[in-house]
Amino acid sequence: MNDMSDAELVECIAEAGPRREAAEAALCRRFAPRIRLYGIKHLRDEDLTRDLTQTVLVAVLEAARQRRIDDPQHFDRFVFGTCRNTVARMRQQATRLPLATDEKLAALVAVPPLTVELNGLFACIAKLEERSSLVLMMSFLEERSAAEIATKLSLETGNVRVIRHRALGALRRCLDAGEGTSH
Repeated sequence: MNDMSDAELVECIAEAGPRREAAEAALCRRFAPRIRLYGIKHLRDEDLTRDLTQTVLVAVLEAARQRRIDDPQHFDRFVFGTCRNTVARMRQQATRLPLATDEKLAALVAVPPLTVELNGLFACIAKLEERSSLVLMMSFLEERSAAEIATKLSLETGNVRVIRHRALGALRRCLDAGEGTSH
């Protein structure tokens, strides 16, 4: 078997005859060192290279058994194309984020405590112009869209957004300054 060409070995594997096992072993002996060198060069890790070698050999043997190799004369190209694709998948999997633990997920969904005193919030809202406080109330308490508020107040939709944006800024400044707190 060692003196047979790659194409002849692939054909023996595809025929599924008594020489299949010997042909598979010969192809593995022939290509395993080359795949290993490819892995060392591109992965720079011995464990990953062993995984690559095994994965590629299994894939090319399955392809040979199922007659999925278009040009057995260029079997080496098929092998190294499989190496390239497998290395790309391995790198992609290595860059994926690890799964979050239950503790991390619980911390992400934990609701932070309400840090704004409601009396202070309402005191700051009362300091806003009537139209600004009305836009905020309709936006957040009534959950109306900018278009609905614009229709109700006879304004342009863009104008409602500007009023809301400015009102939120004024509200934030009032709360940060502590003007809404009652002492």
